[in-house]
Amino acid sequence: MNKHDGTLRWTLRSMVALSALALATCTDPPLDHGPLVRPPASHPVKKTDERLPVTPIKLQKPRILGPVTPAIVVLPQDYSEPLIRVRLTSEMDNPPAIKKGSYRGKVEAVRLANGKYIGLNTLPLDSYLQGVLAKELYGSWDIETYKTQAVAARTYAVYQISTDGASKPWDVTNDESSQMYGGIAGETAKSRQAVAATRGQIMLGKFGAQSGVFCAYYSACNGGATQDPFDAWGDFSLDVLAARKTGSIDSNCPKYTWPAMTVTKTALSRCIRNWGARNGFSHLLALGPITRVTINKRNATTGRPTELLLADAAGRSSPIRAEEFRLALVYDPAGETPKPFSSWFEIVDSTDRITLTNGKGYGHGIGMSQWGAQALALQGSGYKQILNFYYPGAVVKKAW
Repeated sequence: MNKHDGTLRWTLRSMVALSALALATCTDPPLDHGPLVRPPASHPVKKTDERLPVTPIKLQKPRILGPVTPAIVVLPQDYSEPLIRVRLTSEMDNPPAIKKGSYRGKVEAVRLANGKYIGLNTLPLDSYLQGVLAKELYGSWDIETYKTQAVAARTYAVYQISTDGASKPWDVTNDESSQMYGGIAGETAKSRQAVAATRGQIMLGKFGAQSGVFCAYYSACNGGATQDPFDAWGDFSLDVLAARKTGSIDSNCPKYTWPAMTVTKTALSRCIRNWGARNGFSHLLALGPITRVTINKRNATTGRPTELLLADAAGRSSPIRAEEFRLALVYDPAGETPKPFSSWFEIVDSTDRITLTNGKGYGHGIGMSQWGAQALALQGSGYKQILNFYYPGAVVKKAW
């Protein structure tokens, strides 16, 4: 959700980010992909391939992306501006020293159940947003882009307050794993103007017959098509976040397309095993050194890869979501592999390495493209028109 992994200044998010990555989460029904298939006839089939699994592997949501949460949250009619709790530091052995006057609201050192400490900033939501927008967008960008970002970021924050915040002492972090936040130093005249102009406005989406606030994802640019959160990491599909082609609107993004990246299979095997261990994925931990990587599934609307198939020398194979494959490389414990800017790429499989080619987009690609929002603003679109383009069917409501 930021300028780094998945947004304008990604590190992931992420991202990280995410911490590039990452990013906030929505509910995850199990993904039932059906029996894994044997290689096509063009590939010789080894006798060991008879040991390929014959039962479906249900891909679970990665632990690293957060707990299970609902698709939407129905807000009460008398909803008022909430306080948001922002984690300012990583876990530390001693209470962190936080410069006074750097943040609005209350700042304190909080001791966690494990005995470690974090810095925590508790403040009204719109005050928080003033320190978010200019960290997520370039200062020269249009005021309508800032207003668009304000509503999207506010919707995202309300969703986080209403869901994930119940399980820990904070609602969001101040980095790419949630939304970038710089406190008072991160505020600008334009960010304050955009927050004031959209005060209390959030988006509501529908899930079945119910209407409520949803996880309003956004990233730097999508490369020509958005990604469905179900494809990305198993969240519920919502009409407002459905995968669809958006054309070249965000083509001014430096990462609208990106150069080929090569990863050795030795490094890839290390990354996949680390990802499996971090998330408790037995189907990935069961793999030996990876010998083959292929694209197994694509989104029917956009053609974007959604699932890859990994195979080892012993004939074992396992699926992995394309977005998780990207994160596995980002989280390389050795810090040596290239970090794909998105999960939209083609794969060229060689003897001892794979090459990611035709890369498109920067970030997870779900929801709004920040570069696309800026392009639409420069074409004369107002913030509500831009929100309607990237979150079709969403209703902008003044909640306070």
